Formats: sequence, structure tokens, C-alpha cells
Amino acid sequence: MADLDPRDLDPRDLDPSEHTQLVRSHYLPLLNEFGVSSRAVDYHHEGNHLARFLILTGIDDVSQASILDVGCGVGHFAGWLLEHGYEGDYLGIDILPEMIDRARDTHPKMRFEHADILAEPDRFKADYVMSSGIFHLGDAALMQRVIGAMYGACRKGVAFNSLSTWDVSGSQRGHFLADPLETLSFCRTLTTQLLMRHDYLPHDFTIFLFRD
Repeated sequence: MADLDPRDLDPRDLDPSEHTQLVRSHYLPLLNEFGVSSRAVDYHHEGNHLARFLILTGIDDVSQASILDVGCGVGHFAGWLLEHGYEGDYLGIDILPEMIDRARDTHPKMRFEHADILAEPDRFKADYVMSSGIFHLGDAALMQRVIGAMYGACRKGVAFNSLSTWDVSGSQRGHFLADPLETLSFCRTLTTQLLMRHDYLPHDFTIFLFRD
């Protein structure tokens, strides 16, 4: 299949293989140009990237916990965890093997694997399943499927973030923006133990799901 231009495609029209190709077409040029910097995973402001990690780990004291990082990219979250004293069992997974190769080279003490949680939803288990910045090329249906798979893989909780429709600046135009309340309502079908934060960046929100 020829490379797909993300500007020409609506993710809702794609089957899973085409969505993977869309992700490849979006990220591989960035990876080739920017290496393992935050720009490689489409973050123009590194501070925003790191702020999201701080919010995600606010779900609990995760310093000794097992963590499954879904859509780990080149391993930025793994590096952040190590810098903040993490001593638990970490596994980062990503649907792009090129990202995994870079992550392994950059953080050889951490585990990374080329895998898709939707393709193997029963394979992974961790205390906390986390994800940062993976939904902006998808849609609500894909987001819900991933959240469901993440919750199925967690022993204690899930933490994820998304771009928000509550952003009035228009700065994220061209990406999928999730409605925070609709997302929270879906999460409510999985668990009654929930927390949403929309106070750290104007265009972003984080939801925690806990095991009942």
C-alpha cells in the first residue's frame, strides 16, 4: 500500500490496517527528521509533553508498580519515570516497530515490545495501564475500544489523556478532539470509580479509571 496522507483521510473510514498505515505516514517522517526528541511524537512543546506525564502518574504512587505504557513511542515516558526514581516493572508497547527500535536503543534498561493491545487484548496485565497522546489520529469509536482494552489489562487502574473539544483556541485543529463528558460517560460503563482532570492544559484532559 502506498503511503497515506493524513490530511486526506478520515480515520472513521479506515479499517485497522489502514489506521496503522495512517499512523505510519504521520509519525515516520517525524521520527526520521527529529530522532528521539519530543517532535518525533508530534509534541511541539516539550513542557506540555512532560506535564502530561506528571498528571498521569498522579493516579497513585506508581514508583514500585508494574506499568503498561500503550503507544510508548520512542520511550519518553519510560525515561521520565527513570528520572523520577521509578523501580517497578515497565513495559512499553507500540504499533510501529521503528519506534520500538529507537526506544530500546535510548532506554536499554526498560522493556519495549512491538505490539497492538487491540489485537491481543488478553495478553497484557499490569497494575496500571497508561497512555499519553495516542488518540489524536483516531475517533471516538477507536478511543473507546482502546480504553476498554486498557481497562481489561489493568489490575488497579488506567490513566490516559486526550485532546479536548473544550479547547476554544483552535490550536489543535486537524486532530481528533474528544468530548470530555462523553468520554467520561463511556468510562462510567467500565467502572464507577473515576476521576477527570481538565485543569493543567486548556486543550487536554486526563481520566483515571480504578478497579471497583
